[in-house]
Amino acid sequence: MRSKEFRNRFKELCEEATVVFDYPLSAHNTMGAGGVAAAWYVPTSLEELREVKRFLESQEIKIVVFGNGSNILVPDGRLKAVVVNFKGSFADIIKIDGNHVTVGAGVRLEKLINECCREGLTGLESLTGIPATVGGALINNASYLSAISDCLQKVKVLTSGGEMKWIEKKDIEFGYRFSSFDREDIIVEAAFSLREGSPERIKQRCFDHLAKKKEKQPLDKKTLGCVFKNSDGGSYPSGELLDRAGLKGTSEGGARVSEKHANFIVNSRDATASDIRGLVLMMRGKVREIFGVELETEIEMLDNSGERIQL
Repeated sequence: MRSKEFRNRFKELCEEATVVFDYPLSAHNTMGAGGVAAAWYVPTSLEELREVKRFLESQEIKIVVFGNGSNILVPDGRLKAVVVNFKGSFADIIKIDGNHVTVGAGVRLEKLINECCREGLTGLESLTGIPATVGGALINNASYLSAISDCLQKVKVLTSGGEMKWIEKKDIEFGYRFSSFDREDIIVEAAFSLREGSPERIKQRCFDHLAKKKEKQPLDKKTLGCVFKNSDGGSYPSGELLDRAGLKGTSEGGARVSEKHANFIVNSRDATASDIRGLVLMMRGKVREIFGVELETEIEMLDNSGERIQL
């Protein structure tokens, strides 16, 4: 990435952080596909992240925040961006005070739900089985029966101007697979207000939700999650439309439509991002041809500059 001087300056700003140039992204996404990132950066503190963000913006270098690597398709070849991944203190339960829980953006939903279960706090268990971090789940307003935003109280972000601030839920717009966060801002923490409940009953609900998802979804395969959103006012969910179109088992290169759930694409044998994009286009075209319905992708796709693209 750029000059030796740039790399040295980047590392100077984050001496204790992990910085890896030419990082293989296929090793860090749930599809196991994609090329290399110009740099992979794991921050160690908010202040360090602020300084690095300012530096990269001054160099006009795109920042892409990676959570668990689900719901996002990275391109083949080289991603000309710095990928920020939250681990360490950003992946910790920061504070539990009664029924209020504050967490870092890098906390996996599974960890948050398990901790809430132990504390007898209910409200998030329907999200069991979603392979996302808190930050990524908020950006996409992850949901199953209920949404992560339902229990949200406020979110701390690092703005594009370098300001660290809390945003109250009332000032954020949420919808189906949607949030109004500025994509140039970085979510670093979130606070939730939950309800008290029986740990045993909460644990049972988690088990039941996961069992239902395992029965219907290919959770044991390499996927990015649901490919398409359900259409507003549609007669059938996207998965059923794709199934009725006879798309289960259809493949392109190493990418294949799941035989278990037609709204999932699985990596059957070294799928490339091009394979996956081609299959997405074919699936959408087939549904349009048969049912006259235009499906909208739920997974996000990046071009080689790190910009989000719409197929």
